[in-house]
Amino acid sequence: MAKLFNRAKMGTSTTGTGTVTLGSASSGFQSFADAGVSNSDVIQYVIEDGANFEIGTGTYTASGTTLTRAAVTESSNSDNAITLSGNAVVFVSAVADDLNILQNAGATKVAATASGATVTGNIAVTGTVDGRDVATDGTKLDGVEASADVTDATNVGAALTAFSTDTDAASSDLIPVYDVTASAWEKQTIANAALQGPTGPTGSTGPTGPDGPNGPTGPSGGTGPTGPTGPSGGTGPTGPTGQKGQKGQKGQTGSTGSTGPTGSTGPRGPTGSTGPTGQKGQKGQKGQKGQTGSTGSTGPTGPRGPTGSTGPTGPRGPTGPTGPTGPSGTSGPGHADAWARYNQSGTTSLTDSYNISSISDQGTGAALLYIDSNFANSNWCSTAHAGYSSMSSLVCVRYGTANAGYIYLGTRYAPPNQNFDLTQNGFAGFGD
Repeated sequence: MAKLFNRAKMGTSTTGTGTVTLGSASSGFQSFADAGVSNSDVIQYVIEDGANFEIGTGTYTASGTTLTRAAVTESSNSDNAITLSGNAVVFVSAVADDLNILQNAGATKVAATASGATVTGNIAVTGTVDGRDVATDGTKLDGVEASADVTDATNVGAALTAFSTDTDAASSDLIPVYDVTASAWEKQTIANAALQGPTGPTGSTGPTGPDGPNGPTGPSGGTGPTGPTGPSGGTGPTGPTGQKGQKGQKGQTGSTGSTGPTGSTGPRGPTGSTGPTGQKGQKGQKGQKGQTGSTGSTGPTGPRGPTGSTGPTGPRGPTGPTGPTGPSGTSGPGHADAWARYNQSGTTSLTDSYNISSISDQGTGAALLYIDSNFANSNWCSTAHAGYSSMSSLVCVRYGTANAGYIYLGTRYAPPNQNFDLTQNGFAGFGD
């Protein structure tokens, strides 16, 4: 059986299908020798070469650090050796079949099979097996005669005749008896065995003996289970009337009902003769209240009353929205109508400006400034300046063509009296 080792993985520049020459250990792994592989050890290996792979067993040779591919068990080349490209890795690895065995130094000791397990070598047990102390039971077995057989007539007979002879047998002593009906051996007392002759005829019935005394009362039996509920009995007679209960609280007075309509007056009968003066009759009931009369017409308007005092001032209303911004006023006298600060170093650009939104580069030391709101004509005046971060010579501003919408400016550095692109340039224009 091939041996296994931990984290042994190496590269190889070998090509073809022959013996593999091992290179250096892969990053994070160790060489075969560092993992403990010895010369001539047969190992379980895996080769990976791009999308190709090979699994098998091979013999390791320490001299020259090679691996001879002995048996290929599985590969991407129909289970044959793959052709190495010169950029493969080889490592020691267990395979699926290794999970069915236990090995020591490459030798299989226990192999799982479909029916159980095959063990090679001795088994040392310090505990029990299925609850049995094998060591103790083994000592007992060592005392059993070789080829012992309890069914051997010679051995059994010799054992029985070896018993001591005695004359004190009692009827309660036991002897072995073979029960033919049950087909089994059993033990019986000597008395029972002696009485097992044929049954004689039944004798005549003897006279009835006197009644024996009553035996003691047995213990009370346990309470039986509760029986099913019986049917409901008929309704019993009405019981006597109970005592009168306490007087209930007085109920609330109901609402007064509406008055019924008055009946019509019957016809007046004839006047009878005056009878004797009768007793004074009871006071009649109070008549119904008459209906309210209709509302009279509105009287004339009375004179106007005096003017009342002025009421308190009401709350202040919300502030109205802000009105639109008015038009810009014209520039006052003494203020520049157009000005600009610009830089000509690198890309010519405006630093800040008023009424000037664009500038164009006209070559070294020259620029053209465009005025947004033109002057009325070209008769306007201007002033300008130019400078550098560290000046050691005089800088001059040269004015060029100007009209109502633009002005040409140039800067010169003297000495050496030549045009320069400067960083700090300024211009201001005044006019109508």
